[in-house]
Amino acid sequence: MKLKFLWPVLAVSLINPACADTSMTQKALKPLIEYQCGQELKDSKVWKMGTYFMAEANKQHLQQKVCGCVGEHALEGVPAKTLLKATVDEETKKELTRKAIANSLKGCMGEFIN
Repeated sequence: MKLKFLWPVLAVSLINPACADTSMTQKALKPLIEYQCGQELKDSKVWKMGTYFMAEANKQHLQQKVCGCVGEHALEGVPAKTLLKATVDEETKKELTRKAIANSLKGCMGEFIN
């Protein structure tokens, strides 16, 4: 898959001091997070059942909105160093995943409930 080849490029860009800023990291990873979110939604039985009667255009719009929110909030408060470490350390990767999910839920709940 093409994403496997992007990780080394992203890791190198994260090492660069100019890209060490968290907002730069978020901007670099947001498209990947949104893509992964979309893939997981499409594979989710809950998503399929919840959007069964929706028109395709409405499904796409909702998916973009949900995954955009997830991409926006997933890496809040996560330093670039931690992201880099997660590429080689499985335990850090699991911890980062838990934090990203918590950040997404916390950030997106407010947007979709209001």
